Amino acid sequence: MEKYRITYSQKFMGQTIRESYIKTVSGKGELEQAVNALYCDPHVFKVVYRKVEDD
Repeated sequence: MEKYRITYSQKFMGQTIRESYIKTVSGKGELEQAVNALYCDPHVFKVVYRKVEDD
């Protein structure tokens, strides 16, 4: 299992909102599903992710 921080930007009521969350996934396929689910929202225009290293 790997942890990723997923950050997305969306336009809503004339403002740009940027949010992020951490998701634990079992593989790249599950990560891509999470990204695609965000893009299903018509307000979302950018999604990026990066691996979170455990300390």
